[in-house]
Amino acid sequence: MHELRGMPPVPAPPTRDRVSAEFTTRIPLAWTTGVSLRAGCVVLGGSPWEVTVLPPAVRPFARKLFAADRAGLTATTQKEQDAAVFLLDHGIADPLPIADRAVNDVEVVVPVYRDAEALENCLTSLKVEGLPVIVVDDASPKPDSSRIKRIAAKHGAKLIVRKRNGGPGEARTTGFQATSAPFVAFIDSDAIASPDWVARLRPLFDDPLIGAVGPRVRPDLRGTSTIELYEETRSELDMGPDPSRVMIGAAVGWLPTASAIVRRAAVTDPPFEPGMRVGEDVDLFWRMHEAGWTVRYTPDVVNYHRVRTSLKDFAIRRAMYGGSAAELEKRHPGHLIPARPSLSGLAVVAALSTRHPWIAAGIAGYEFARQRRLLGREVPATVAAEMTARSLWSDAFWMGHLLRRDWWPVGWAVLAATPRSRLARGVAVSMMWEPVRDHLLRPTRLGPVPSLALRMVDDASYGTGVIRNAIRKRVPNVVTPRVRFPSWPKKSDS
Repeated sequence: MHELRGMPPVPAPPTRDRVSAEFTTRIPLAWTTGVSLRAGCVVLGGSPWEVTVLPPAVRPFARKLFAADRAGLTATTQKEQDAAVFLLDHGIADPLPIADRAVNDVEVVVPVYRDAEALENCLTSLKVEGLPVIVVDDASPKPDSSRIKRIAAKHGAKLIVRKRNGGPGEARTTGFQATSAPFVAFIDSDAIASPDWVARLRPLFDDPLIGAVGPRVRPDLRGTSTIELYEETRSELDMGPDPSRVMIGAAVGWLPTASAIVRRAAVTDPPFEPGMRVGEDVDLFWRMHEAGWTVRYTPDVVNYHRVRTSLKDFAIRRAMYGGSAAELEKRHPGHLIPARPSLSGLAVVAALSTRHPWIAAGIAGYEFARQRRLLGREVPATVAAEMTARSLWSDAFWMGHLLRRDWWPVGWAVLAATPRSRLARGVAVSMMWEPVRDHLLRPTRLGPVPSLALRMVDDASYGTGVIRNAIRKRVPNVVTPRVRFPSWPKKSDS
C-alpha cells in the first residue's frame, strides 16, 4: 500500500527473542492505569482494548505487578521476563521512564515558521540537556528569518533554511535528513520541554521493538482567556493521563510529533509523506505500527505546548485536523470509519427512548448470552455481564459521538427536535452524555454553559473538516458508519 503512493516500506523490527526480552530486568514496568484485573486471571483493557485470559505462566507476575500498581517492578527470572513481554505487548503493562544514564545518541529537530519569540523559549528549555539541536526555518519571511538566525546562533543550534515552505512535516524531514544519531527527537518551536524529557524517555528504547515514544503534551497556559481555560482540559494534543501503545483501537490512536522521539532504524527516508501538511504524524506512526514496531505514549513525562487564544484560530485548527481524515483513510483503508455500532446497541437506545424497557431488557439478555459464549466458561459471569453493559453503552456512545462530530448537522437537528420527539430526546442523551460526563469528571474553569458550548463548536469544527474533505477527495468512508449485526457465535472460544 505504501509503495504504491511512492513511500518506501517501513523496515521490519527485529524478532522478539530471549535477548530482546532482557530489557525487562533493567527497566521497571508498571500495571497500566485504566486496565482491570478480574479473578486474578482475566484482564479488561490494554491496547487494543480487549478481554484477555492470561496464560497460567503469566499470572503470578501479572498479580505481582498489579499489586505494585505504579511503583514498578523489574523481572528477575526468565519466566518473569516472558510474562513481562506478554503484558507489554498486550498493553497491560508499560515501561516506566527513568533517567539512569547520560544521553549521547539523540539529536533534536525543531521546525519553525515565523515565530521567533516561541523558538527562543523552546531552545532555552532544550539547553538544559545539552543535546545537539537542528532548527529548520520553513522559509520564514524577513524580518522573522533574521531573528530566527540570531536566536539559533545564540543557543548554539545548527540552522537549516528551506527555500520553500512545505509545512511542519517537510520541515521535520529536512531536519531528520541532517541528523546521524540513532534516535531523533522532534519538538515544535512553540513547545516547552521538560528539563529531562529525552533522558527519561531514551531508556525505553532498550526494548528493541519500540520504534517511537512520546510524552504527554499539556497546554502551556499564559493567561485566562476562554480558549485557554477550555484547552486546559480539552487540548487536542493532550492524549490523557493513561499510558498506552499507540494504534487504532487503543485509547491513544495517534501520537503528535509536537514532542516525540523516533528510532532511526524504524522509519523511512523521508519519514513524513511529502506534501502532507496535517496528519503526517498520524500516518508515520500508523505505518510504523503496521510494520510491527511498538509506538508508546508515556504520560509520566510532560512537555508543554502554546495555546492559540483566538476562537477563529481554534475553530480553523480543529477543522484542519478533521480535514486530515480523508487523506489518512486513503493511505490506511478502514481506519477512519467514524463509528461501528452494533444493531443491538442502537435498538436498545430506540427501545429506551420510546419507553419500551422490556424490549431493551430482552436485547440485553441476548447480548449477555452471546458474551458468555464468546468469552468462554473460564471468564466469570460477572465479567460477561460487564462486557454486555460496556458493549451496549459503547454503541450509544459512538452514535452520540458521530452525531456531534462527523454528522453534526444531523445531530444539531436532533437537538432542535427534542421538544417534539421522544426518540430525539433519547438520542440527544447519547449525544450529550460524553461532554457532560467529561465536564463533571474534569471540569474546566469556564463553568458548564460556556464549556459545553465550546465543546459543541470543537466537535462541529472538526466534523466540518471531515465532511469538506470527504466530498472534495471523494472518500465516503470517513463519514459512513458501519452497523454490525450481532450474530450468534458458532462455538465457544474456551
